[in-house]
Order: sequence, then structure tokens, then C-alpha cells
Amino acid sequence: MYNFLVKNGQLVAFGVGILITVLFLGSVIGGISDFEMMPEEEQVNSTIFNIGLSGAMVLTVVAAIAMLVFGLIQVFTNLKGSVKGLLGAGVLLVLFFIGYSAAGGNCNEEGMSEATCQMIGGGIITALALVTISALAFVVSEVSNFFK
Repeated sequence: MYNFLVKNGQLVAFGVGILITVLFLGSVIGGISDFEMMPEEEQVNSTIFNIGLSGAMVLTVVAAIAMLVFGLIQVFTNLKGSVKGLLGAGVLLVLFFIGYSAAGGNCNEEGMSEATCQMIGGGIITALALVTISALAFVVSEVSNFFK
């Protein structure tokens, strides 16, 4: 399956995209006159666009699952080559858990739980830490390149 997708994956994806587009256009073109004759209040409840929306959602889910599955396959088939990526992911997780622990759980938003506030705060702290680290890495690399 993997070799088939490596060889023909783009063609299959393009073909499925064309098929969904043709189905969508067929349903829209076939019912556009009825849709336009509806009052605006009833147009909201129309199902004329459901095929296109459903197709896009299904393709997004399939692409996300394929990305995860093939990513895991690549990691486990080439574990030695994946060590740096796994260490980077581990560092990101450690940074997030430090940010999550440091974030306060009290927020003023109504209807938002403390865990949600703490998760958002942890994400913000992690993002700020990554921006700071990248800025420092940029400065250090430029200074070291200046003296080379």
C-alpha cells in the first residue's frame, strides 16, 4: 500500500478531489434554481451544499489520519534517524508542561473552566518561550557567523 501511494498518491488524491468536485457541482447546479426561489430564512436550512462540505470534512479527516499513521510508520521503521525529531517533540512537551504548571487557572471569562484557562495559559507561555529561544538562537548564530 505504501509503495502504491508513493507512486500514485498524488494521482489518487487529485482523482478523488475531482470526483467530489463533480458531485458537488452536480448537486448545486441541479438545485440552484430551487435554492434561489427560497426565502432567505429557509436558505439557511437548505442541504444543497452538504455534499461539498461533507466531502471536504472527510478528506480532511482522512488526510490527518494518513499523516499520523505514515508518520508513525516512518518513525518506527527508521528509529535511529528519528531520534532528533523525537527529542525535539519531547522538549516541546516538557516546555508545555512547565508552562501549564506555571499558568494560573483563574480567569475572568464566564463559562470557561479552570483547566481550560490553565491549558491556554500553558500554550501562551510555551509560545513565548519558543519565540525567546528562537530569537536568542538567531542572535547567537549571527554573532558567531560575524566572527568566522
